[in-house]
Amino acid sequence: MVVCLPSLALFDCFAAGMVVNAFIELLDCGTSNYPGSSRDCILLAACEAHETLPQSAECPADVFTSCLTTPIKMTLRWDAWDMAAEICLSHLPSLVEDPNAEFQPSSFFTEQLIAFEVWLDHGSEHKKPPEQLPIVLQVWLSQCHRFHALVLLGRFLDMGPWAVDLAPSVGIFPYFLKLLQTTTPELRQILVFIWTKILALHLNEQLIRVLCQSFVYPQTLYCGKIVFVRGRNP
Repeated sequence: MVVCLPSLALFDCFAAGMVVNAFIELLDCGTSNYPGSSRDCILLAACEAHETLPQSAECPADVFTSCLTTPIKMTLRWDAWDMAAEICLSHLPSLVEDPNAEFQPSSFFTEQLIAFEVWLDHGSEHKKPPEQLPIVLQVWLSQCHRFHALVLLGRFLDMGPWAVDLAPSVGIFPYFLKLLQTTTPELRQILVFIWTKILALHLNEQLIRVLCQSFVYPQTLYCGKIVFVRGRNP
């Protein structure tokens, strides 16, 4: 395959940053057949090498790609993501022209957490659900915002069963199960609180199947309650 220069590549998948890291290593080692320089190619990755992409039934699987290729359609579906993508893209010209230019991190996650916190202060079961709830999953990908996002999610789930019912609709289970394996002490307490809220209402056959496919599995059935332990699938 022949790639014209300059070029732009988009990687919208789990651990997308691995591709970017590999590309940089090849350039540094001088073993690549790539004919141009690093300034001739722009690589856009949806997440870092060690991160995954949360999934939501309300949004397409390739949210990052959709924001770039069909911004109008995504604006009607999710205004915040379109705005965030435009802000990030607006920095590209200066970064390409000046290799020494410092990238300014987006304030998108911070702003969304603030908006979610405002909703928690004034929202209720009888009001429109918070638009920021699906974005909270994306915030979990950012280590510096993870604890704050989990605390706010815990506050939301503590508002009642109706709030807990919204959790599966935004695809909370796959990524949350991975967070449960964390060894970070400050996260464990809030993770346990959130997990117990979910199990209290959603310990059903569907959730059991999700658990069996991850890192825990049913070990004992006692008095109608299932006890889960860490381990591999039997």
